[in-house]
Amino acid sequence: MSRRAMDSSTRWSRLMFDGDEEKYELWETKFLGHLRLQGLKDVVLKTEDEEDESEDDLSKNAEAYAELIQFLDDKSLLLVMRDAADDGRKALAILRDHYAGKGKPRIISLYTELTS
Repeated sequence: MSRRAMDSSTRWSRLMFDGDEEKYELWETKFLGHLRLQGLKDVVLKTEDEEDESEDDLSKNAEAYAELIQFLDDKSLLLVMRDAADDGRKALAILRDHYAGKGKPRIISLYTELTS
């Protein structure tokens, strides 16, 4: 395998998210950097308050979703695949709420970890 191919495969493997809550923020930072290189970061980070989406934004949001799902473990993919199909912004928000949020799923998983 050439050095360039090895560098590329290492780069992609570093972007994989394994479902570990403790590593979510680091992974999201790396993934947003990847989206920046693809020209998709601004579309994913747009807020609902901002003006209506153009056709180009809708297309880029779908591309961001396609990029995102390539780097998710099965558990994380199950969280987003039905509720946020082709919506990178919504999928990232779901992941953020689940893994980095202070809500019920995080409390339940911490409780389970502590009591098992």
